Amino acid sequence: MDKQFDFRVLLLKLQDYLSDNDRRRLHFIVDDTIPRHLRDDSTLGGTLSLLESLFDQAKISEQDFNYLIRAFNEKHYYEGVKRLQGILIYF
Repeated sequence: MDKQFDFRVLLLKLQDYLSDNDRRRLHFIVDDTIPRHLRDDSTLGGTLSLLESLFDQAKISEQDFNYLIRAFNEKHYYEGVKRLQGILIYF
């Protein structure tokens, strides 16, 4: 399987568990690393664009997503942390 594809599928699935407030919190936490227009759009599409920006900046990849784990930890989204840590074994 393509690891990058699998990782992106997982990130997409994680979005189903995020409320609108969770997304706003995530955008706030990664504030200093993303452009303002992405930071202000906490919709599903905006959050996917935020993740794409993190990929582009090499903040996250299918090999290293500790940045995202840290962000999820900070906003107390432990289910997301658990799922991300669970795939560390897979990758």
